Amino acid sequence: MSLRRSPIGCPIRSICLFFKRAKVLPLHKENIHRKSSRRTKTIYLIGEGTGETIDKIARASLAQFLCEDLKVKKFFQVRSKEQIRKISNGASEDGALIAFSIVEPSLRDFLIEETRSCGIKAIDVIGDFIVQLSMFLEEKPMEVPGRQHVLNEEYYRRIEAINFAVKHDDGKQPQGLRVADMIFVGLSRTGKTPLSTYLAHQGWKVANVPLHPDMTPPPELFQVDQHRIFALIINVETLVKVREARLRQVGLTPDARYADPVRISDEIDWCKAFYEQNPGWHVIDVSDKAIEEAAASILNIYQSKKRSKSRI
Repeated sequence: MSLRRSPIGCPIRSICLFFKRAKVLPLHKENIHRKSSRRTKTIYLIGEGTGETIDKIARASLAQFLCEDLKVKKFFQVRSKEQIRKISNGASEDGALIAFSIVEPSLRDFLIEETRSCGIKAIDVIGDFIVQLSMFLEEKPMEVPGRQHVLNEEYYRRIEAINFAVKHDDGKQPQGLRVADMIFVGLSRTGKTPLSTYLAHQGWKVANVPLHPDMTPPPELFQVDQHRIFALIINVETLVKVREARLRQVGLTPDARYADPVRISDEIDWCKAFYEQNPGWHVIDVSDKAIEEAAASILNIYQSKKRSKSRI
């Protein structure tokens, strides 16, 4: 693709100029009830995808005008030169302004040539912006229609994953374990919640279930694919420090039973024995590990298992 500057220009400025010349009055209070005597103006909106981009830009721009004598015709999913010819002929007959959002180079260039040969005013709403960005970033654009909507989908997937992690934190709603990508189990303060939150921000649906010698895990934990369960383990010294810090945080003395080294040692011994009873679980030692490091180890195992399954 030749990264030449678009001859069309800034979309909003061009739309405003179009209406200014037509003497369409802006939305000032004193103009609200004034009727235009001008003939009806027509705008053609053209997009090669869903048309959401061009539609939103046009709406935002047109909101600055009364537009009482205006028709807007929309042509989306435009992906052939024949479609462009028909639309251009119609725009020529209507004396319309064309505003378009097309990123496929040959189709975009063809539309520009058609509008020039027909003497049609046209606005390329994102082409010039993409060219300037490409020059600044020194990188060729992907030229994929609807790419921004893919990014939106990724964003909403992360939001959904974060909501899932919150709803399924600390053993809540165990019935949701069956749809989790990963499930973390472990003693109190072994990093289950921070790890769940960290991975949720990457779009993974993660639940976590606390373990304790005096607590029975929910039956749902043993009804899911056991290879999706990651069992967190930690050494005594690290867990003592973490629990002491937690006690100080909530205003309690660090010598409480919760942070007692002997008790913690017993909990860890029980935990190791419990993990051995569940050989399908992946044991992850989080002692002195940063969240990012532990998460990387977990993802490596998870994706490796996923690849192995896909080969079967």
